[in-house]
Amino acid sequence: MQNNKEEYYNITKNAKPHLNILNFLNFNVLPGKAVDLGCGAGRDTIELLKNNWKVLSIDKEDTESIIREQLNQKESENFKFEKCFFGEMNLPKVNLIVANFSLPFSKKEFFNDIWKNITNSLSNERLFCWKFLWKKDTWAETKENIIFLTEQEVKALFSNFELIQFSEIEKDATIASGEKKHWNVYDIIAQKKIFQKTV
Repeated sequence: MQNNKEEYYNITKNAKPHLNILNFLNFNVLPGKAVDLGCGAGRDTIELLKNNWKVLSIDKEDTESIIREQLNQKESENFKFEKCFFGEMNLPKVNLIVANFSLPFSKKEFFNDIWKNITNSLSNERLFCWKFLWKKDTWAETKENIIFLTEQEVKALFSNFELIQFSEIEKDATIASGEKKHWNVYDIIAQKKIFQKTV
């Protein structure tokens, strides 16, 4: 990793888990298998492992050692890491997929295939925890390679899901790099619907 990326991961490795992960854990769902897409330094991965989930964490950078050094033996045994781009991944069947702030950075031309891969990996009645960037975000004016979606576009993606939590967050904040920006984010927990065969 380049120095600026190493600095970013070192800054964020002690960050608290995202609020949607804490909300999800409050549902008291029986622990199962989870995937954390764009896991970074592991803020959500670690919280899930500490709550007895088995987690496959995926990131385009090799952050395995940063995460593993924060785990005890049992947590480490339940942790797997894969370094790859989202367009290259082959996801197993899982009970939970987490993608906080990661999918907007997918390559636009691969997004539909990535989304199909993700939804197919989820068993029925299983859950997502997501954060998507909305078009009022500061970066929408300056970052052409990032995916920004309207509320209608996000809800269309989740047409086959029950939206358990769907909230819009808008705030000014300083990010890990020191940049000040206006955040506009959709915070989502969604459950895959069961489809019954028609006779």
